[in-house]
Amino acid sequence: MTTIMPRWEQLSRRTAYAQGRLQVHEDEVIQPDGARSGFRVVEVPDGALAVAEDDAGRIALVRYASYVHGEVLTPPGGTIEPGETPEAAARRELAEEAGITATTWRRLGETALMTKNTCRLHMYAASGLTIGQQKLNGTETGMTLEWWPLPDAVKAAMDGRMVLSGASLAVLMYAREKEAR
Repeated sequence: MTTIMPRWEQLSRRTAYAQGRLQVHEDEVIQPDGARSGFRVVEVPDGALAVAEDDAGRIALVRYASYVHGEVLTPPGGTIEPGETPEAAARRELAEEAGITATTWRRLGETALMTKNTCRLHMYAASGLTIGQQKLNGTETGMTLEWWPLPDAVKAAMDGRMVLSGASLAVLMYAREKEAR
């Protein structure tokens, strides 16, 4: 049985704020219940991250000080640059933040991070690793690379030590995929 979901209809859009690749829009909409209302949409670039596993079954996580969230533990990842594919961004971020290159890549999936935000996070698994040097930028100063056994990383995702939802989801998706193999 197919259910037809009621739809939103955009009547107008006003950009309230724009700087670089960040925009905030004030839309006038008709909601699924037929009522007219205002709706704010935050438009930001998509991101990509990589769950990289070494031959010992450990995954690479980076720990750093985030301006908004304090200390963060996450698989390496970041913003997709203009003209870059999600996989290319995941490869670049893994090399920059962790100093790691990989020979084998698999797509884990993608997720929307919030309902009023356009950002989608593209998640990849990486193996066949070669370890090199981190290439950190100014906001990543002090970022450390840690190697976690997968069961411990899953626990960290479940108990809140990974505060970023996409980081937790990527680790859990990777663990589930690995379990199914």
